[in-house]
Amino acid sequence: QVSVSSHGLFEKTTKVCTMTVKGDGSSELGTCEHGKFGLSQRNANPPTIDPSTVVEIGKTIYQAIKDNQPTLNTTVDWAGAVPKGVTSWTQLENWKGPSQSESLYIEFKNFVGMKLTKFAWRFAWKYGGDMNGVGKYVTQAGVDIGTSYAYLSEHLDVEVKSLKPVNYGT
Repeated sequence: QVSVSSHGLFEKTTKVCTMTVKGDGSSELGTCEHGKFGLSQRNANPPTIDPSTVVEIGKTIYQAIKDNQPTLNTTVDWAGAVPKGVTSWTQLENWKGPSQSESLYIEFKNFVGMKLTKFAWRFAWKYGGDMNGVGKYVTQAGVDIGTSYAYLSEHLDVEVKSLKPVNYGT
């Protein structure tokens, strides 16, 4: 989920867009509200791994743009969906990708139609990871920043939030 906030002299406005990425490499653009949207260490007693229960790894929330400046660090700013008991995506094998969505953007304009802020991005992720041939999981899911723009009086902030993973297969 991407939340884009624009604030300047008068008010702060936030718009949200969601996308579901799946272990088979496919994706579905979800709800995009108002506005214009274009297209570790080893444990002596390792936990039991349950491929039927999908859990989230990585970061649940991170800043991609703060006060008009990119802050995204792709080595740590990502999320994944893996089997319960797995602590690192590297425990799985056969990863494919990365895959990317179409380019999307959110643009804020004032009452006379002048562009105040714009943020363009793609969702990106690796997919198809499995454990001993079981499952198709997702890792390193996040945003790939395209362009960002803020008029002189405006402030652009972009927050990325990972939603709870869903098991699409059994």
